[in-house]
Amino acid sequence: MIQATVGERTIDLDLRADGKHPVVRLDGVDTKVDGVQLSPYSWSLIIDGQSHHLSIRPSRNGYQVLLREQTYQVELRSEVQQTVARLGIGIVATSDHGEIRAPIPGLVTSLAVASGESVSKGDTVIVLEAMKMENEMTAPFAGTIGQIFVKPGDTVEKETLLLVIERTP
Repeated sequence: MIQATVGERTIDLDLRADGKHPVVRLDGVDTKVDGVQLSPYSWSLIIDGQSHHLSIRPSRNGYQVLLREQTYQVELRSEVQQTVARLGIGIVATSDHGEIRAPIPGLVTSLAVASGESVSKGDTVIVLEAMKMENEMTAPFAGTIGQIFVKPGDTVEKETLLLVIERTP
């Protein structure tokens, strides 16, 4: 089960096969889908007999989806990411400084920011791989990246201080 967040709305998605065609269960309702990829970011889909052109591009916090001349920001969460969020594992923040700590042991795969860079609440700041899953760590508030204690390729233990965000006044 994948969870998609579009704006303020959260949608449950379940993908499965029904013969030759994939079936998408969207908020508990089955929808038959057929389509063809036109380019790396573009698809032509037939959903319940209606034709749709869809463009999906990766963005800093998920994907930008263009459908019917409307652009939507979409964030996807796997079952593991949903469980991590439910358990409250993730960012630890203090009143003026946001200490981003590793929620579980893992490998730092990328830093999305540099020291001194401004970030908005929810921006991805670091990606940690654990159990073959990439976990995006996000800014708990708007601020400026302070000290960074790790680099891509570093292996970290649970609760390791990764970086600090200083709150914007």
